[in-house]
Amino acid sequence: MQTLTQQIEALASGVSSPSKLAAGALDLAARHSDLNAFVALDPDLVMRQARAADERRQGGMPASPLDGVPIAIKDNYLTKDYPTTACSMALPLERQGRDATIVANLRKAGAVIFAKTNMHEWAYGATNSASSFGATRNPRNRDHITGGSSGGSGAAVAAGIVAAALGSDTGGSIRIPSGACGIYGFKPSYGRASRHGVLPLSWSLDAPGPITAALDDIIHLMPFICGEDANDPATLRSPAFGPVGRLDRPRLINLAGEGLERSDDVDRSFLSALRHSGADVTNRELEGVSSYFAAWEAILHCEASSYHAELLARNPSGFSALTRAHLEAGTRISGVELLKAQRIRGQLTTQLNSLGDWDALVLPTLPVVAPKIGDDWQSFGGRRVTTQDSMTWFCWIGNLAGLPCISIPCGSSSEGLPVGMMLMGRYGQDERLLAVARWMDRRINMDA
Repeated sequence: MQTLTQQIEALASGVSSPSKLAAGALDLAARHSDLNAFVALDPDLVMRQARAADERRQGGMPASPLDGVPIAIKDNYLTKDYPTTACSMALPLERQGRDATIVANLRKAGAVIFAKTNMHEWAYGATNSASSFGATRNPRNRDHITGGSSGGSGAAVAAGIVAAALGSDTGGSIRIPSGACGIYGFKPSYGRASRHGVLPLSWSLDAPGPITAALDDIIHLMPFICGEDANDPATLRSPAFGPVGRLDRPRLINLAGEGLERSDDVDRSFLSALRHSGADVTNRELEGVSSYFAAWEAILHCEASSYHAELLARNPSGFSALTRAHLEAGTRISGVELLKAQRIRGQLTTQLNSLGDWDALVLPTLPVVAPKIGDDWQSFGGRRVTTQDSMTWFCWIGNLAGLPCISIPCGSSSEGLPVGMMLMGRYGQDERLLAVARWMDRRINMDA
């Protein structure tokens, strides 16, 4: 698998060209069509972008280090040259001709907007099984799910078709497929990255971000993802992405306890990686997990139902049965219950800040490895939960608290499926979290 960093270096040195990278990605996309990673891909359009990048580089005027690098885009980002459907039959195709802010930033940087990727319908699920284009398969084992909702982006990167793709994350939707597919995924702090032009699931929980083949790839992309955008009030006074420095041995808190159980297979790989890293690790329990989870669900359901209310009334049959059920459930949550959920949200932030001095909180990304396609239930740690809930088991914490989060690979299960490690940083300290993640990654994966 070629990383984005390697592609940037190959383009800068002249070893490769944008056209070669694009042609190679198109070839791999055709060879891996069984993954069902893409929902819109125009080879002629891709090659036209690549040839324009060739000309800029040949003239000594690349738009940025990313000029000519293929990047795939989740199908809930508006793109001016591809339709946007959120993989649902409920929405008339969004008009082409507009880019989401982050897509516009990448396009201005010369990136080749490669394709739109498959996703769980409206991002309202974590398996990538419900899509108007059909399910996505995991490149690590095609009998298993990718996780979602950014499953197509995860599959495209894990298969080596592209080195980077965009996803969105409301309860883990970037980190879940990254963990399940053995790659890297980063959710910025709430308000650090513009949501403008990204079709929402839950306004106060959503965060756009990258899925990549390597950790340093994320650092290359973040200057084009973070920063203030007048079209997204949540980014008001958000700083541009800064340098990722180096740090000494990080202080980690390994969260455990009731509601944070995981399978023995996952825990073995996770704890082995923690020990191998040499980080300063303290074990702590997080209290009240069930009430925090209920608050996250209530906020998500209410905000999603509010956004979709008009469309649901006009075209209910356009939604899948499961998505429609979620949306209808959200309408039954009262204003009093929503306000209670917001109060509980503040209690989570208070508890996390009271845990003492820490550089990152750490958990497995998922409590189980990628489930088999069609498996509706998962058992682990004395629990039996739906596959949907197992995928969000840990990840929702970062969304409810608005924290920056990253998933990095940390080993494999006994059956050879990837295990991921999730690190959560302090609010707004995205660069420091990436420094912690790089420290960990180099000891877990580069020393392996």
